[in-house]
Amino acid sequence: MNVRLLIAYHGGAFHGWQRQADGVRTVQGEVERALSQMHHGPMAIRGASRTDAGVHALGQVAAFAADGRHDVGAYLRGLNHLTPADIAIRAVDEVADTFHPRHSARGKIYRYRIVDGFAGDPMLRDRAWHVRRRLDASAMHEAAQLLVGVHDFSSFRAAGCDASSPVRELYAVRVRRLRGEVEVEVIGSAFLKYMVRAIVGTLVEVGRGRRPGDWLRDVLAARDRSAAGPTAAACGLTLIQIFYPDWPRLTPELDGGSESSSG
Repeated sequence: MNVRLLIAYHGGAFHGWQRQADGVRTVQGEVERALSQMHHGPMAIRGASRTDAGVHALGQVAAFAADGRHDVGAYLRGLNHLTPADIAIRAVDEVADTFHPRHSARGKIYRYRIVDGFAGDPMLRDRAWHVRRRLDASAMHEAAQLLVGVHDFSSFRAAGCDASSPVRELYAVRVRRLRGEVEVEVIGSAFLKYMVRAIVGTLVEVGRGRRPGDWLRDVLAARDRSAAGPTAAACGLTLIQIFYPDWPRLTPELDGGSESSSG
């Protein structure tokens, strides 16, 4: 049986999602450790998104091959008991053998939180990027629309990215002011290494008034990472959801309210 997990985690104490050879703490490693305890032997999972160190998730997806000794309810209870408090298994279901967390995905939603202004919020120090100047969220939203569509995103691609092509499609990019913060929501087919954080860092240059909004046309055309803005801090980024044919849109408990408002 092929079992799918919907996983949430606070990324602050993890060296990213992916298991690493040096044994540092990762989300994949912790979930595999819990599964191995349930099966009394080594277990491996396949993840949908290799989130970086410090990045959070509400909708990470993983899958593994099970031998049928436990039902999905037992996995939900057992994994939540055996994983640490900064990981939660939100749902478990059985899927077709052809399902693959990464290859079956049809798109992803990321949200990025920015606390702007001279005084930060210590309660959000590991959940948001503090920018010490009030940002023009409306200008950021307008500039972001230049990124929607199919483009070569080489200017937003980190060194060491192993993707075979820099071409990606963004379905929507929304920037709004919400509860004293600026929120950037990016929805796309797939993403390059550090792509969302590079987009946010570039939009912040516009929000600060350092660059005009149409500068993003030049950034895209350059196809050069040095042409764009800095990479935003990892702590502000959360993977909200991964779309699949049988999970076409946000469930109410994951939807934090995605209506567009540049504010």
